[in-house]
Amino acid sequence: MYAEGGGAVSNLFYAGAARRTSGGFNVALKDADKLLRQLQKLESGGETAIKRTVSDFTSRAPAWVSKGIRQWYGVDGGAIKEAGPRVKRGATQIKVSGVSVDGASLEYKGRTLTPSHFNQSPKARPAGQQSRAIRVPGQAINTASGNEVATIRPPKKYNVKATIIKGSRVSLGPGTFIASGNGGSTLPFQRKSESSRMPIEAVRTLSVPQMISGRAQETIEELVAEKLSKRFEHHVAQIMK
Repeated sequence: MYAEGGGAVSNLFYAGAARRTSGGFNVALKDADKLLRQLQKLESGGETAIKRTVSDFTSRAPAWVSKGIRQWYGVDGGAIKEAGPRVKRGATQIKVSGVSVDGASLEYKGRTLTPSHFNQSPKARPAGQQSRAIRVPGQAINTASGNEVATIRPPKKYNVKATIIKGSRVSLGPGTFIASGNGGSTLPFQRKSESSRMPIEAVRTLSVPQMISGRAQETIEELVAEKLSKRFEHHVAQIMK
């Protein structure tokens, strides 16, 4: 499998069953010293400011994570939403300047995705036939006259592509074809054997947790830290009024 312009990308794909994965990221507020000085001025209001910031994290961080992922990957928003997050409250403790409150974490879990979530084309097997006819053994098809040789026009050839990494349109390579999978969904498949039509297995690529722990991790951590610091400053300012 190759990216347009050359370069093997076979490590992005495999043919087989979905694999369950999990992933995460770290959060550290920006300008921590400045925020600490602000917090020390609040006295009893410090706990309120932190709790409100934790609440903002659980409600707003999923959108920030989604934005960070899509800066690097061509995945659709529905796949990100399906992977999570699951909010875990009280699993951590936040301690700042003597103030301690229950924290929260976001847990993303998800299966490895098919290229259909990455702007795959074509989305369905193209209709139509090739312009040039070929001769095949008559017994391979239903012929009314029972001829030993028949002339047919094969289905149109097509190349299945997807955008896994932003800016790189990837070809899934020869032998990949579109067919209906479980539940009626249309997916790209590959045959396990070159000498047999069956069995076939769906082509899969990265999961959302793998993206979070992969190229997007630094972007997500910086984005969440920046947004969360602004929310904390906002809550401090509200309490100090």
